[in-house]
Amino acid sequence: MGRIDELIRDRLSKDGQVLNLKAQFIREVGARELAEKEILKNLRALDLSQNDIGDEGIRAIAESPVFTNLRTLNLASNHIGDEGARHLSNSRYLKNLRSLQLVVNDISEEGEKLLRNSTALMKLTSLKFRV
Repeated sequence: MGRIDELIRDRLSKDGQVLNLKAQFIREVGARELAEKEILKNLRALDLSQNDIGDEGIRAIAESPVFTNLRTLNLASNHIGDEGARHLSNSRYLKNLRSLQLVVNDISEEGEKLLRNSTALMKLTSLKFRV
C-alpha cells in the first residue's frame, strides 16, 4: 500500500466526505495520486494546507472529476502562483465549491482577479487570500 493510500485510510471520515491531509507534505506527486482515487468521489471537504503542492499539483486537482462534489477546499501554504489560480478558475470539475482558502501562497492581484471573476466557480461564497 502506498503512502497516499495509507493517508486516505487513516484520515478519511467514515462517511467518505471529509479528508484532512494538513501538513502531510504530499507535494505535487501526492496531489496527482489523490486526483485519481475514485474512493474520494463523495468528498465534500478537503484540507491540503501546508503540502507544497504547487501549480502542477493544483492542475491535477482542478482537472479531476473525482472532486466534483467538493464544497470546501483548503489550499493554504502550498506555493501556488497565478498559474495555479488559472487552473482553479477554469476548472469544470470544481463547480460545486463554496469555500476556497488560498492564504500564504504566491498569487498576485491578477491571479486573485481570475478567481474572483471565474465563471466556473459560480457557487463560491468564501474566497480567502489573506489571513
